[in-house]
Amino acid sequence: MQSGDAIEIEILEDAGRIEAAWWDLWHRDPHATPFQSPAWLLPWRRYFAVGDDAILSFWEKDHLIGLLPLFEHEGQLLPWGAGTSDWLDGVFYPSLDPAALSRGIAALMQPVDLFQLRTGSPLLRMPVPWGWCEKAGPAESCAVLSLPMQPNKKMAQNLRYYRRRAARAGLGEPCRGTARDIDALADLHTRRWNGRDEPGIFADPRMLGWLREALAALEAAGLLRLYLLRNGSETLAALCAFGAKGRSYYYIGGFDPEHAALGLGTVLVGHAIEEAQREGHRSFDFLRGREPYKYHWGAVDEPTHGRQFIPPDREHADEQR
Repeated sequence: MQSGDAIEIEILEDAGRIEAAWWDLWHRDPHATPFQSPAWLLPWRRYFAVGDDAILSFWEKDHLIGLLPLFEHEGQLLPWGAGTSDWLDGVFYPSLDPAALSRGIAALMQPVDLFQLRTGSPLLRMPVPWGWCEKAGPAESCAVLSLPMQPNKKMAQNLRYYRRRAARAGLGEPCRGTARDIDALADLHTRRWNGRDEPGIFADPRMLGWLREALAALEAAGLLRLYLLRNGSETLAALCAFGAKGRSYYYIGGFDPEHAALGLGTVLVGHAIEEAQREGHRSFDFLRGREPYKYHWGAVDEPTHGRQFIPPDREHADEQR
């Protein structure tokens, strides 16, 4: 443990024991997304348990004021959630001095690769640790729709058209699902991708196990928004989103490919956007990926950023090679 400016820096090996403090910190960070919550990341780490942990924590008078969970992968430290999460960051008190973050990174003594950081993240403002080198640049953007939605004429017509078609086909109105509906969503998602001769993300068995746990925890925390379209007891389309702090996040969806002509994806996305507006959210985040449908709704790219920090001994070793 290091101390300086009344802030103690500790590198933990087990984040589960500080879950309550982590939740308290998450609620105090106005920019923390569901992807930084313990509901999302603790189950993620149980299923994606490759490499050693280096959980960087910052304390002031026994209060957790900053947390950056990292794991070792191919000789460097990456944020928990890498590969399956669209926003990657730590969780911080707004008043935390970015210089403390720099001391924390230096204490790790390993290369650190941070990416998918929002504009304004404290990890972007922190100075480079003394003697270290930095590589910085853009990361993959997310497509974000400002709310309230103002769809163009064609999009509004499409939404009305597909809603009428769904009603004529006997489908009920979109309804709210629960975390248990992830199995139906996974099946629909997989069937759609298999129709394209691609496996889909659930070909990795860890994905479904992780999401079963994570969605249950997010639901308990009031962050899950899962919507369904059903024909009687049969689920024909599902959409999984999250909502927190004035923003909705569309994570994954699926629909029965045999009913593709009904535009069920359009119907559910429109419903999810309207529900986000009803909650008073200011934006609907389609997350990464430049699929055209996102921009048809009016989304625009929101940049994310990356910073890679290289300790002095590693930089010299790379030069010698």
